[in-house]
Amino acid sequence: MGRTRAFGSILYKPNKANPTRIVASFPTPLEAFEQWPNLAARQSKTFKPDMEDDARAWLSKARKQIEAGVWEPAIVKKRQTASQRLTVNDYYQSWLEHRTYKGKPLKAGSKYHLRKDIENHVLPWFGTTRLIDITQADIDQWLASMPSDQASMKVNAYKALKAMLRTASQPGAHGEPPLIPVFPCTKPLSHPGRKTQTVPATPEEVKAIYDAMPMRYRMSIYLAVFGDGLRIGEVCALQRRDVDLKTRTLHIRRGRVTMDSEKLTDTPKTERSIRDERIPPQLLPLLQQFLSEQVPRGEKSWLFPELTDSTKPVHPNSLRSWYSKARIKAGRPDLRFHDLRHTGLTWLAAEGATVKELMDAAGHADVDTAMRYQHSIDKRKDILAEKLGANLLPDETPEFLRARIGRIDEDIAGLERQRADLVARLQEL
Repeated sequence: MGRTRAFGSILYKPNKANPTRIVASFPTPLEAFEQWPNLAARQSKTFKPDMEDDARAWLSKARKQIEAGVWEPAIVKKRQTASQRLTVNDYYQSWLEHRTYKGKPLKAGSKYHLRKDIENHVLPWFGTTRLIDITQADIDQWLASMPSDQASMKVNAYKALKAMLRTASQPGAHGEPPLIPVFPCTKPLSHPGRKTQTVPATPEEVKAIYDAMPMRYRMSIYLAVFGDGLRIGEVCALQRRDVDLKTRTLHIRRGRVTMDSEKLTDTPKTERSIRDERIPPQLLPLLQQFLSEQVPRGEKSWLFPELTDSTKPVHPNSLRSWYSKARIKAGRPDLRFHDLRHTGLTWLAAEGATVKELMDAAGHADVDTAMRYQHSIDKRKDILAEKLGANLLPDETPEFLRARIGRIDEDIAGLERQRADLVARLQEL
């Protein structure tokens, strides 16, 4: 082993007697960590065993650059060189593979739709264009070329391109400089609303759809509505253990996935989508009968399994197919399955639910940070669930009356405890 007198080191690998390579290295300048915090503690380069002079020259050059204050890591220089010729085609695959959302890898479905938007609409126009050459003017020309009657497609494609360019305009994971100096997307593109407004179903229409569904799957309709607005994937992935009849609670813990060949279910759409919903007391008799007659005893038994394989949850497309026939029979061919969720939440709003309660019910993630630390009161959930369930069955049912009596008894017990506490405090005074 030999060393330079004042800077770095030269190592012969595996040993000086029989070297196969030379590794030159030097300590990373302390000031460099401020600009590139994830750099290795030492910078190194490998040379052939007969290139000791080249290795020493490399160390000498690095020392002079450090002393002059112009030294940059090799990885940064390599990235800069690559960025000068990197096209959208070159960048797209790696970007999508490492794309994350809130620090987590994309779900298979999200990655599938993102891939389709890019491959069908972005790459045909920008594929061979260098990242550094894309301007807002180019983007405007691209957007103008798209069909004017496909506004949603245009928005989704633009969002995909913006996401890719935003990543390229940010520093790398190890502090490397951005691939492009400036984020070129300077104009927003508003999301178009639906051409027709969703008309919530009436209680009579919901019951008609329920009656028109196959017996094995009709409970999915009531759960989608009276479970405070479940998504179709959440309905498909429900298991027996998710239904607690004693506490009238529906646990939403997973969703059915269709784009991932390795698993049938995954966590719901967002973190806030993992939630507990109150079951209306009016629904309990029907739900209990459904569990007893249609669902196997196992805790992990699917509430709605595939027709030909009960070990798998029903595919959303299968449920949509039966639902499409049922909605036509009910006279609501316009009502998508997702509109059942809209219906349930609309009924909640009509009964006086607050914005926070609606967000809790829907499992929405787009709430103000402070709202994350607020919680709906369980008693308010009971009241809302009862009011929502009143759309299913009249208030005069024995189940409803028993539930009301139970709540009144709880209120009386609570008031008695408060009275006893006040009497005790009065005696102390």
